[in-house]
Amino acid sequence: MRHARRFRLAALLVGAGLLAACGGPGNETPPTVAAQKPAAEDPAAQEPAVQEPAVQPTRGTGAQEAPLPRGQAQPVLTTAVAGTGSGTFVPPDTVCVFWTWGGDGTPQLTDGLWFLVDHPVVSSEAWQTTHDTCDDAGVPWCDGAQVTADASTCQIGFVRSGSAAEHAFVGMVGTLRCTSPLSDDDCVALAQEVDAAADVSADLDLEALAAGGA
Repeated sequence: MRHARRFRLAALLVGAGLLAACGGPGNETPPTVAAQKPAAEDPAAQEPAVQEPAVQPTRGTGAQEAPLPRGQAQPVLTTAVAGTGSGTFVPPDTVCVFWTWGGDGTPQLTDGLWFLVDHPVVSSEAWQTTHDTCDDAGVPWCDGAQVTADASTCQIGFVRSGSAAEHAFVGMVGTLRCTSPLSDDDCVALAQEVDAAADVSADLDLEALAAGGA
């Protein structure tokens, strides 16, 4: 019995000690740790969104692109050109002329080189052009004619519009055009030859033809 009392007394003392340790000072509250609230997300602090380009680039195939086909060469020279030819007087005051490409210093037309006539020119200016009384089937009018190596002749009429002069030489104003098979260097060289040649045809003198010359 004595041992049982001692055991109970020891148990009571231990229990009382535990209660005293857990209770602590009566008015003190255990310290609290403030919860760390995550800071609100600042939109300005975020990285800016990557903006897509307005026009998406085209993805390449990786293959080498074929070169564009070479376009038609541009006109290389606009000028007046002399030529050769003949004329017929039609009374009372008209001369009908057949004009052919060629003359002193003028290169021959070849494949890839042709001349587009805009209008005739006369020096001096005592004559003006006409289609009246001049006609020959199969020969184009010079104003607007495309003169080539295979079709180098055109026709035009001239009527006197002023006092007779000593001479009235004829030329054709137009554009020299040059394409393949001629090279760019060929075109430049031919254009320079035409530019250096005479502008009017010394053997097409309207005054001489009107006076009965050949």
